[in-house]
Amino acid sequence: MFTLGAILCLALFWFLRRKAHWIISGFFAVFGGALFAFSFLGGWASSLITVVLGFALGLFPEPISVGAVLAAIAVFFVVMVAIDVWRDRRLDEHGQWAAICLPVVLLAAGGAVGGVGGSIVTSLASAGTGMFGPLLGW
Repeated sequence: MFTLGAILCLALFWFLRRKAHWIISGFFAVFGGALFAFSFLGGWASSLITVVLGFALGLFPEPISVGAVLAAIAVFFVVMVAIDVWRDRRLDEHGQWAAICLPVVLLAAGGAVGGVGGSIVTSLASAGTGMFGPLLGW
């Protein structure tokens, strides 16, 4: 269910990203990212990010938390989207990818930031399935 909703939202985003207002395309990017984060591919991507980042951070002599680094990456993504929209009132390519990947990073973060981010992503995914579920016959 989440995979099909993610495909629908991301396809609509891809189609509308140059033709519609940035709020409409950004809406589909964020909802598509949230639904993707709860799909099996999003869970796989979240696990892969955590394992690879944990391995890379394990190479440093001092302990660095994977959750803290992922929280910093999530903040960077939010700032990047905000600056991208502020600059020219459009969601350009880098901002689009950041908006789509942000829910996966928030779910992978864990801890306090991951808990808050996870509840936000859960709410977005529930709203996405609530909106597109009747359309698709769920």
